[in-house]
Amino acid sequence: MDDPHAWDDFAPEYARVQRESRLPVERDVTQALATQLPLRDWSVLDVAAGSGRYALPLANASARITLNDWSPAMLQEAKAWLDQHGVRNAAYQTGNWHELPRRPLADLVFVSQLPTLTPKDLTHLRQLAGRAMAFNLQTAQTTALVTQMATVLNTTPVPVPQADPARASRIQRALILKGIRVMHQDFTYTLSDTATVTELLPAFDRAFSLSAARQLAAAVIGVPDPNLPVTTTISYTYSLLTCRL
Repeated sequence: MDDPHAWDDFAPEYARVQRESRLPVERDVTQALATQLPLRDWSVLDVAAGSGRYALPLANASARITLNDWSPAMLQEAKAWLDQHGVRNAAYQTGNWHELPRRPLADLVFVSQLPTLTPKDLTHLRQLAGRAMAFNLQTAQTTALVTQMATVLNTTPVPVPQADPARASRIQRALILKGIRVMHQDFTYTLSDTATVTELLPAFDRAFSLSAARQLAAAVIGVPDPNLPVTTTISYTYSLLTCRL
């Protein structure tokens, strides 16, 4: 979505999904940053902060934090979330981060899961950072049942859009080419969940007849019922790139 109004409409649902996530990645990323940097004494600019998932632990670990997002509704969700947890060192800034003044606005510029992030953005982001930059990027997401289905179908599932290892590699390579030393740390999680073969068919770029779906279910779960819920595991990997300037 390339329109802040679309994100406004999506904000309540987005915030709900973030709150219900069982992944502790925001906690682990913040702990890593607090180990790598003197975060307690630093200010943080959370670029494209969304509903405040990362801003909450970052606020608790830093001197102060500014949340920037172009969606007012997202920042409303974030403020409500941080207020609920007693955060008093946060400021909120509505607007496109590309329009921020090209000067240091915080000690640390933090960017997480920004789908439009490209190496071309690094020059501006570096100008916003007084002492360091950090990029949190999801690099993998695999579902065991989808992997089984792919083996039976002898094909490759469609990549999960938000899990892009190439983006992280491009960002890290571009930083290194700029002469910036990069600390790279990965966080991997595996969760159990329930799913049906029918629910996971969109992982493949093709149409399935009911007969084909039944055959696939029989092959992967032993029962020709594509709507039967079964337990599977989902693995996630996030890469944290930290750069001191």
